[in-house]
Amino acid sequence: MKNSRRAGIGATAIGAAAAVAALTAPNASALVNGITVSDAKVCLNKATTVTVAVTATSFLFDVSLSDNDTSVGNSKVSNSQAVFTWTPTTTGSHTLKATQEVISTKTITVDVVDCTPVPVPGTGSSASNPLAGLLSSLSAK
Repeated sequence: MKNSRRAGIGATAIGAAAAVAALTAPNASALVNGITVSDAKVCLNKATTVTVAVTATSFLFDVSLSDNDTSVGNSKVSNSQAVFTWTPTTTGSHTLKATQEVISTKTITVDVVDCTPVPVPGTGSSASNPLAGLLSSLSAK
């Protein structure tokens, strides 16, 4: 009788330990579903919104975002998404990686371009100065 009681206590202890492990482990259904960038054309030094969609059951876990392995930050999940403001500081290909609790990651590759306007040839500062034409005509005589 003592042996069977000990076996029962041992089985109960193992079952309790398994239940505790299951309750404290990261939720396996906490998943990053996708990443979207708000702008079709991502510009150098311009803030862009990055939205990370996650499963509805993963609201307890923060999402982290990195740009080419450099941290952009962490965000709380609200309405099955985490929202980030990202300002790229270099042009070229950028890999954005969203991670939730180490168990779920997604990446997206974004091309960043320099959107600084290029001056049109033939237009200079004289076009904005109304006296420039007068001064150049006086000096030509």
